[in-house]
Amino acid sequence: MTQKSIWTGLRRGLAIRCPVCGQGRVLYNFLKVRTPCEVCGADNSVYPSDDFPPYLTIFAVGHIIIPLFLLVDRAYAPPIWVGCAIWLPLTLILCLLLLPRMKGATIGFCWAAGIERQAPVSY
Repeated sequence: MTQKSIWTGLRRGLAIRCPVCGQGRVLYNFLKVRTPCEVCGADNSVYPSDDFPPYLTIFAVGHIIIPLFLLVDRAYAPPIWVGCAIWLPLTLILCLLLLPRMKGATIGFCWAAGIERQAPVSY
């Protein structure tokens, strides 16, 4: 077993691998958390990763697309339909590529930091 570190968790998560063993896949069906891990048997569903991955994805894609858009718009001034034909599909593709990796990175970070879901309170 390796020592828990934030960088190890993030690296394994960005590779969409189990944060515990680094071998098994942490997700299946695009965004479903695989539990238990097929290699080490770890329960990765205990790490909260509900809302943060979409925010990270939007943040990253926005910081990639907007500077490129402004650079191309200033240099070439393409018509609006050309801009829509380029930037909308590119934005969609980047979001679809980054979202599972951001979810994996969030799970890896939670594993390294020891953040787990609290058990639901029953009254």
